[in-house]
This record gives sequence, C-alpha cells and structure tokens, in this order.
Amino acid sequence: METTTLTIHLPKDVSLALEDKAKINGKGVAEYVEDLLERQARRQTLDEILAPIRNGFEESGMSESDLEKLIDEEVRAVRAERRKRLVSLNE
Repeated sequence: METTTLTIHLPKDVSLALEDKAKINGKGVAEYVEDLLERQARRQTLDEILAPIRNGFEESGMSESDLEKLIDEEVRAVRAERRKRLVSLNE
C-alpha cells in the first residue's frame, strides 16, 4: 500500500492525551493516530448514508403528503395494536 507522510504540530496537552489513549489501546502514538485518521476518512456523512433512501423515495413517485399519510396510518396501527395487547394483558 502506498503511503503519505504527514507532519503535524499539536499542543502539548493534546499530544499527552493521545499518548495516554494510545497506551490504553496497546498502540504507539503514530499507529493510534493513523487508525483515528483512517476511521474518520472512511466515515460516511449523514447525507451519504441517506442518499439511497432519498433516491428510492424520488423513484417511488410518492409525494411528501402521501408519505406523511402513510406514516400517520402506520403510527395509528401500531398504537392500536399496542392498546390491544395492553387490554389483553390486563384481562
């Protein structure tokens, strides 16, 4: 794997905190920071996570008011089912 070398300047308190966290995780500071940066670089934004849902909604042809009605109906159905279960438990 090709790598890039970076030099960063950190306040002493940040450097000490990284040393402590690296030690707790059984790693050297460089390895610990590399892991942190890799995870952060690969982390998806909320927009990226929601993109397939947004695309599916657009492709469905459903309007926002249709979706709102569907959600309201489902919420009512779940609440009615919950009430039924509570009544049957109390009998």
